[in-house]
Amino acid sequence: MEKARRAMFFLLLLIADFSVAQDTAGEADEFHVGVILDLGSLVGKVARTSVLLAAQDFYTVHRNYSTKLVLHVVDSAGSDVQAASAVVILSTNLVKLEEV
Repeated sequence: MEKARRAMFFLLLLIADFSVAQDTAGEADEFHVGVILDLGSLVGKVARTSVLLAAQDFYTVHRNYSTKLVLHVVDSAGSDVQAASAVVILSTNLVKLEEV
């Protein structure tokens, strides 16, 4: 039960880069979102699949949106320390993406 609660906590812990990438080639602006899940658990695997399918389904129905979610899924391996480390890594990498 504790592992399931922890996996749900990580699902809710979304790291979002709130500045949208600049539109350089007439393509959709990208909105980078970090998702930290325990991919070793059933709940984490189901959550990952659900989030990815929901984003895909949304853009299938709403083709006119000028922004695109780019999901960066990271495995916490069921560890709070690993999850905290993933936050730092995602934050750093998403900032670097914006600088490019």
